[in-house]
Amino acid sequence: MDYTNLLQQADHFLVYSYRENHRPQLCFHKMDRLKLMHCAKLICFLIMGLFGFKSVCYGQMGGGLRVGGNISRANGNAFGGNRVGYQLGGDLIFPLNSKMDIQVEPTYNLTRIRVNDNTASLSGGLSKGTRSLKYLNTPVYLKINFTGKFSVLGGLDFNLLLNDDAYKLNDGTPAFNSRTRIGYALGIDLGGLYFRYRQFKKNNKIVDNWDAHIDQYQLGFKVRLF
Repeated sequence: MDYTNLLQQADHFLVYSYRENHRPQLCFHKMDRLKLMHCAKLICFLIMGLFGFKSVCYGQMGGGLRVGGNISRANGNAFGGNRVGYQLGGDLIFPLNSKMDIQVEPTYNLTRIRVNDNTASLSGGLSKGTRSLKYLNTPVYLKINFTGKFSVLGGLDFNLLLNDDAYKLNDGTPAFNSRTRIGYALGIDLGGLYFRYRQFKKNNKIVDNWDAHIDQYQLGFKVRLF
C-alpha cells in the first residue's frame, strides 16, 4: 500500500476542511471585533461627553438613591380604577448655578393598571384584569432649589417597556408598545421625601384606546450619597 500517497490525500483533505469550516468563523470573529470597536468608541464618546458636561457645571456632580410607591391609572374606555405599584432608582445631579440643577433619575418602575371588559370581545381588545407593566423610565428634570430642603422639578420623561411580550390582544399581537414613549413629569423634593406626577401617551395597542395616557403619582424616600 502507498502510505505516502494516502498521507498526502489525508493532508489535502484536512487543509481543505479547515479552510471551508473556519472561513465563516474568521469572518464572524472579524465582525465581532468591528462591533466591539464601535461599542468602545461609543462608550468613550459618552464618557467624554459626561466629563465635558461636568466641567461646565457650577459645582461637583452629585448622586443618590430613591425608593417609593406609586398609584397609576390609564384613561380611555378600556381601563378602570387605580392600582398600586412601586419604583426604585437613583439620581444624577448636575449643578447649573446655586439655585438650579439638571437632575436625571434612571428608575425601575412597576406600573399596574386595571383593564375592564369593554373590549374583551373584540379582535383588537384585551381581557379584563390587572396588568403589571415593568418600565425603565428616565426623567430629565430642570430642578429649582428654593431652599436647601425644598425644590420644584419639571421635565421630559423617557419610558421603555421591559416586558412588552407579557400581554397579548385577542388577535395575538402585543397589547403594549415596546418603543420608547416620551411624556412629562413634575415633582417636589422636600428633605428626604419626594413627590412625582408623570404622564405619557400611546402606551398601548388596544382598539380605540391608542391615544390613552397613563397618569401616575409617586411618593417615596430619597438619600443623597455624594
